[in-house]
Amino acid sequence: MRLFRSIILLSLCTVGFMVSVSAQSRSQFQQEILKYTNRYRQRQGLPALVLDGTASRLAQQHSSAMAGGNAGFGHGGFQDRTNKLRAKYGRYTATGENVAYGKLSARQVVDIWIHSAPHRKNLKGNFNKVGIGIAYNRQGIAYFTQLFVRTRE
Repeated sequence: MRLFRSIILLSLCTVGFMVSVSAQSRSQFQQEILKYTNRYRQRQGLPALVLDGTASRLAQQHSSAMAGGNAGFGHGGFQDRTNKLRAKYGRYTATGENVAYGKLSARQVVDIWIHSAPHRKNLKGNFNKVGIGIAYNRQGIAYFTQLFVRTRE
């Protein structure tokens, strides 16, 4: 019984540690994805994207919904995210979205998008801002959302 309690306590501590570490490192992970995205754009002769708070919040909500099983993997709700961005930035806002999942580094997820024609089209698109969301499911699988935005700003 004592061993069982120790295992449960260790499990709870580990889960708490994983949650706090992932919350702390999410910003670093976003910055890494932004760095590799902008390196690719630079090689293509395109301007760098700026990380946008509103787009990141929407991307984070989508990643969290996918990781939590509240949304299927994919682009469900994309039009709603676009409408929210248009409400903030104006009706001439253009948007695009990349999603991915897996136990991937920032470099790996961007490389996957680069080697996929529809995702590469977004990476090379006429956008000036990007939002990045990252969430983990209970098995430690990361769900990524990259939400591109073109504003007049």
